[in-house]
Amino acid sequence: MEIKFLNQPRDIKFLDILSNKLRDKKYNKVWIVAGFAKDNAMDCILEDIKAARENGTTIECIFGLDKKNTSKDMLLKFLNMGCNIRFHLNEEGVKLESRLYVFESANSDSYVYITGGKFSEGGITSNLSLIEEIKYSPDEKMELSKVKAAIESGLSNDEFETLTEDKLKDLAATGDIVARITERKIPKISELYNQSGETSAEGANASIEYDESVSTDYSELLNKDVDIDIELDDDNIKIQTSLGEEVEHKLKNNSKEKEDETVISKLILGNEKDSDYSMMNTLIIPISKPTTNGTEIKITSSITANMLKFLEYPNDYHTAEDEKGSIKEYKDIILDIYENTQKKQVLDENACIIQTVKHTTIKSEKFNEIDIQEDAIMRLMKEASNKFRCEIINHDSPEYSIWEGFCTLQVKGSSKKFGII
Repeated sequence: MEIKFLNQPRDIKFLDILSNKLRDKKYNKVWIVAGFAKDNAMDCILEDIKAARENGTTIECIFGLDKKNTSKDMLLKFLNMGCNIRFHLNEEGVKLESRLYVFESANSDSYVYITGGKFSEGGITSNLSLIEEIKYSPDEKMELSKVKAAIESGLSNDEFETLTEDKLKDLAATGDIVARITERKIPKISELYNQSGETSAEGANASIEYDESVSTDYSELLNKDVDIDIELDDDNIKIQTSLGEEVEHKLKNNSKEKEDETVISKLILGNEKDSDYSMMNTLIIPISKPTTNGTEIKITSSITANMLKFLEYPNDYHTAEDEKGSIKEYKDIILDIYENTQKKQVLDENACIIQTVKHTTIKSEKFNEIDIQEDAIMRLMKEASNKFRCEIINHDSPEYSIWEGFCTLQVKGSSKKFGII
């Protein structure tokens, strides 16, 4: 048995260890024990988990779950890939605190990792953390079995449950976890209006939680044509508009499992005059129903001409003729599509962005699987150079009026408007 200590990020990123080990075919079984299972860390290793499962590796996940960090959508992705998940609901007083990773090989060295960093994106990439690596040779299987026995003995009480798809739906319905967490880079209001010299990294990386136990109606706030911007942090929603006044709005918790609660969300209002495209990571725009057999959403080039950095043009674009002989430029992307009302999500790993003189087109065969109404609002969010998230907000969504309020910039030669974040 050999023990080694590594410093993150000076020596290595723990994400690199996870990625390499998961993709290595020599490991027949992997344990991931994470008391703090955060969506963004799970997303970092999603493709590696997929590769491991395709190699026949058994994945055993033991997760601590809570409403702020873990979503139904991400857990469902792990379940659908064949991961075995046991979970503990983290509550005050009783929480799962372990961070342990085991890579077992039948005929080669096996490894155990104990980390100081949480199972979050920062915890496995950039946060300062000490990583303990323990290597077991093939003839030390008895010693490794003691580690596995310790893991199993800790799971033998009634604090842990096996996660199934039905159980996952129940957890979301009762509000123990959220349906979906979407990361959005939103500047603090003080940053936008220079009201303070201080900035907050936490505020600039807020998240929207799609909680199936909460119903929200914002229509009463939007009786006027106003400019709106939103900052979301935990249970508080701050909305700035051009009304120049402060308003309060109540979000009602309709969970059948809990007493009705009321959360007051303050609306902080102000003015926005200039649009800065250089740092944008989200386009918000009303769209027509997809064309070309329901696979293409077109955006006029008068809008996208300002967004070449956002669309990563011309990086990784290739030129080709279509079936009609027209010259077009293509960029292959991964597109995560989510329809807000029915809460349906599909992933297209073969989508593309097409650039022509007149239009920028988002093409995906998966659009056929989503209900997209005429003049639905699309939020196109860039997660990486070749990875985008597309959210469709139809008219019957309670959030439609909110995101329609973001569309304050005029489309040239049209009555339509769009917005950027």
